[in-house]
Amino acid sequence: GHAALRPILNQSLSGALARQPTRDEEYRQWVLTRLAEMALRLGDRTRAEAHFRQAIATGITDGFVLAAYADLLLEAGRPAEVVPLLKAWVASDVLLLRLAIAEDAVAAPDAARHAQALAERFAAAALRGDTLHQQEEARFWLQLRHDPARAVALAAENWQRQREPRDALVLLEAALAAGQPAAATPALDWLARTGYEDPRYRALGAALRKAKR
Repeated sequence: GHAALRPILNQSLSGALARQPTRDEEYRQWVLTRLAEMALRLGDRTRAEAHFRQAIATGITDGFVLAAYADLLLEAGRPAEVVPLLKAWVASDVLLLRLAIAEDAVAAPDAARHAQALAERFAAAALRGDTLHQQEEARFWLQLRHDPARAVALAAENWQRQREPRDALVLLEAALAAGQPAAATPALDWLARTGYEDPRYRALGAALRKAKR
């Protein structure tokens, strides 16, 4: 299965990095990011953080890497470290969301202003019919506006268009917070079908199945 193949892929990527340590930095960052993702899925947050930090240290700016590392820090209860990491990236909706969540957690002076900027951007996107960042909008309503019912509706709609692991995660989180375990059924089915082993997803899945009873 996927779990059995992961250590082999991990060794393969690590070996590729060791054999060609001076190859272009974009390639190095790509490998380090994949290693970080695999470490997260296996529940090894320490290794994941080390790989993310190395990926960022390449000097190649990549919004996906910054967002993934910020998520790790937020989930670890370390929002104060997210603020300096993302304070220069307010032009990106994806990164501004993480920054605003971190600022809200530490009661930073810019928290309300950045949350309002996000609200305005999401409203403008809705008027344009742009659903690209619905996952982020769901997180906005869940974590910054504390409206899990709206969050779960957005997360469920987003799942119809985008079905990456993070899309499943926000649906699982929102459904649990909203007390609507049935809304998470598509993500729970995906979790069962794929055997996705990330302990965060597994814990949410178990809590939702218990709530369904």
